[in-house]
Amino acid sequence: MFYRATSIVPVLVLAALFPACAAEKRASELELKTERVIIFKDGYSLIIKRGTATSDKAGEVFTDEVPDAAVLGSFWATPDQGRLISMVAGWKTTKDSAEKQLPCTQLLEILLANKGKSAKIELHDKAIFSGVIREVLVDKSEAAVPAAQFELLDLASPTATKPSPAILPSRVSRLVPEPSTAVHTLTTVSGSNFVLRTDEGDVLLPVTQVRTISVKDMQTTLAKTLTTTKRTKRLSFKLEGAEKKQSLAIMYFRPGIRWIPTYRVSLSDKQDKKATISLQAELLNEAEDLEDVPVDIVVGVPNFRFRGTPSPLVLEATLRNALAEAAPDLMGNGSQQFSNAMYSQRSGEFRREQAGANAGAQGTINLPGELTGTGAQDLFVYSLPKLTLGHGERIAVPIFTAETTYRDIYTWEVHATKTDNAAAPSGSGAASPLTLSKNEVWHQIMLTNNTSVPWTTGAVMIMQGNQPLAQELLTYTPPKDEVRVPVTVSVDTRGSLTEKETSRELKSLTWDGYNYARIDREMKLDLCNNKALDIEAEITLRVGGKATKATHDGSITLGDFNPADWVQYRGQPAVNNSSTIVWKVKLKPGDNFEPSVQYHHFTRH
Repeated sequence: MFYRATSIVPVLVLAALFPACAAEKRASELELKTERVIIFKDGYSLIIKRGTATSDKAGEVFTDEVPDAAVLGSFWATPDQGRLISMVAGWKTTKDSAEKQLPCTQLLEILLANKGKSAKIELHDKAIFSGVIREVLVDKSEAAVPAAQFELLDLASPTATKPSPAILPSRVSRLVPEPSTAVHTLTTVSGSNFVLRTDEGDVLLPVTQVRTISVKDMQTTLAKTLTTTKRTKRLSFKLEGAEKKQSLAIMYFRPGIRWIPTYRVSLSDKQDKKATISLQAELLNEAEDLEDVPVDIVVGVPNFRFRGTPSPLVLEATLRNALAEAAPDLMGNGSQQFSNAMYSQRSGEFRREQAGANAGAQGTINLPGELTGTGAQDLFVYSLPKLTLGHGERIAVPIFTAETTYRDIYTWEVHATKTDNAAAPSGSGAASPLTLSKNEVWHQIMLTNNTSVPWTTGAVMIMQGNQPLAQELLTYTPPKDEVRVPVTVSVDTRGSLTEKETSRELKSLTWDGYNYARIDREMKLDLCNNKALDIEAEITLRVGGKATKATHDGSITLGDFNPADWVQYRGQPAVNNSSTIVWKVKLKPGDNFEPSVQYHHFTRH
C-alpha cells in the first residue's frame, strides 16, 4: 500500500515516544532517606536524613539533593565513623541526551525519514520521477524546544505556574509541583535538495518543487536528539578513607512545614460537668516529600536567632518560605494568634488558674500505643506514627482524646473610660462623661487539664451533642491548670453601672507648673441573674484613677497610667493610676449583686 504526502500537509499528529534510560547512579552518590522530621508551630522544621555511598579515590561522596532552604548555622553533616574533613556546596552542569521519535512536520523530514525507500515524486510542473531516495542533503543544528512540543515530549512546561491554594476538598490535597528550570534543545534539519536514484541515474531535485510524494509504508516520524541541560546544586563531602563504604547523617532547620493544633470539646448534657477534649494536628507541607517518615510535633517555639538568614550551603541569596507563599493567611501576622505566647483577645478572657484540690484525678488519654509525648526542657514533643506527606499536601492526624471536667463561669468585663474635662474653679464641675467600652456578660467554661500532657494554643470547637456552641481559642494550659474559654454572650445575665462625684479639691496637686484638682468618685455596679439556675460570676472593672476601697471583698490592683482609660487626656501621665477591681460571687436565680468602688483621679485646671 502506498501513502502520498503533499507539501501542504502541516503536521502529522502521531508519534511513538520512547523514554530514555536513566543513567545509573554513581557509587559515590549518597542515597538519602529522611529519618525524622521535627515540626514546629511557626512553620519551621528540623529535617534529619541519612545516606550511604562508597567514597571515591579522593575519599569523597556527594548528593544532588540539596535543600532549597536552610537556616544559617543549622546545616550539619556527621559521619557514622571517622570524621568529616570538609563539605563543599556548588553548582554542576549536566547534559543528558535521548532519542525521540517525533512527528514529521515538513516535507524535508518526510524525505529524511524514508531515506532508502522507493518513492514516486510529482513536481509542481507535473513532472513525475520514480526511484529510491538515495540522499537528503541537510544541515543539522540544535534549537530550543518549542512550547507547543513540551507536552508531546512529556516535559514540564517552563510557563507553568503554581495555582493559589483553594479550599481543600478533603483531608489530603495535592498541589502542582514547582516548574522545571532545565533547558531543552532538539535537533533540527534544514536543506533544499535531495537525490533520487532512478533507472536513468541519480537526479538532484529541489524540495520546494515537490508537489506530492508517494511511498509504500511511509515513515511519518523522525528520530531527533533531545538534549536536556541542567544546572544543579551539589554537596560534596570529603571523608577519611578512600573507596570505602560511608554512612552520613545530614540535618538542617528550614521553613516550609507547619503544624496547627485544633481541638474539639464535647460538653456532657448531664449535670456532672464532664467534657471530652480531642486534639488533632493539621500539617501543611510546602518543603519536600516525606515518605514513611517518623514525625515529631513540638509544643513551643525554639529560639533560632538567625531564622531569617539562609545558610550559604543551600546556595540561595534569600531564605525562601514556600509555605508563606502557598498559605499566606495561615503564615501572616494573623497566624500568630496560635502562638503560645500571644493572648491578644478580650481582657481577662483567657486567664488561667491553678486548679484546686477538687480538680479530680488524672484523666485517661486514649493514646494509640505508637503515639507518645515526651518533655524536652521548655518544649513538649508529640511523637506521631510514620507519615507519608508529599510536597504540597495537607493532612490531619489525631493526637489524643481525653475525659476532663469543666465548670461554667459568667464574666462581666467593664472598662469605664472618661473624657479629661478641665475642673471648674468652683462648684461640682461638669458631669463625668463616663463611657463603657462594652456591656456584655459572657458565658465561659473553665476546663481543667487533668491529663499528663500540656494543651498547646489552638482553635477549639465547642459542642454539646450535635449542637455547635462556639469556636474560640484555647490557650496553652499545662497539666493541673485550668483554662477559660468563651462560649457566648449571656442574654439572661445583665449588668448596669452608675457613678457620682463625692468630693472635689482644687489645687490639690501642682505638677510641672500646672494645678491639678483631685476628684473623688463612687461607682456602683449591678449584676442581675435572670437565669433559672445558680451561676458563678466574676466582675472585672478597669478605670482610670486610684481605687481606694471596694465593697464585697473586691480585689484592687493598681497599675501605671493607661491611655486607653481616657479620651483627650491633657495632663501628665505620672499623676494618675489605672485601677483594676475584681469581684467573685455566686448568684441564685433572681439575685442581684451590687458592689461599689471608691476612687479618685486628678485633672488639670
